[in-house]
Amino acid sequence: MAADFTRSIAADVDRLPALLDSIESWLGDNGVPTAEAARIMIAFDEILSNIVDHGGGAIDVAIGIADAAMHATISDDGPPFDPLARAAPDTDAGLDDRAIGGLGIHLVRTMMDDLAYGYRNGRNRLTFRKTF
Repeated sequence: MAADFTRSIAADVDRLPALLDSIESWLGDNGVPTAEAARIMIAFDEILSNIVDHGGGAIDVAIGIADAAMHATISDDGPPFDPLARAAPDTDAGLDDRAIGGLGIHLVRTMMDDLAYGYRNGRNRLTFRKTF
């Protein structure tokens, strides 16, 4: 099975719920098992929310499904920012001793099979893959 999903939106908090709903529906319509779709949706929510909160500009989402794997690319024209450059949070430390931030991308790292960042032609580009 091969499938494709593409959307472009302004990085606006009011547009995010409809995009996330569209992605979730599309994953279900294309045979992604419910448990894996839930993990994938956490990744999309985290990544897209961070772009809206910190980046701005335009967001492009491209998703494909082939050979029991979902692969996605999210790009935006906000300021360059590599979320993968940040060290993994110390999840053994007490809440008062932890640095603020970084847990969301840590979750994405642990739930997805592959995750990569690049900056090219004035755009941040995050790619990730999940087999199911």
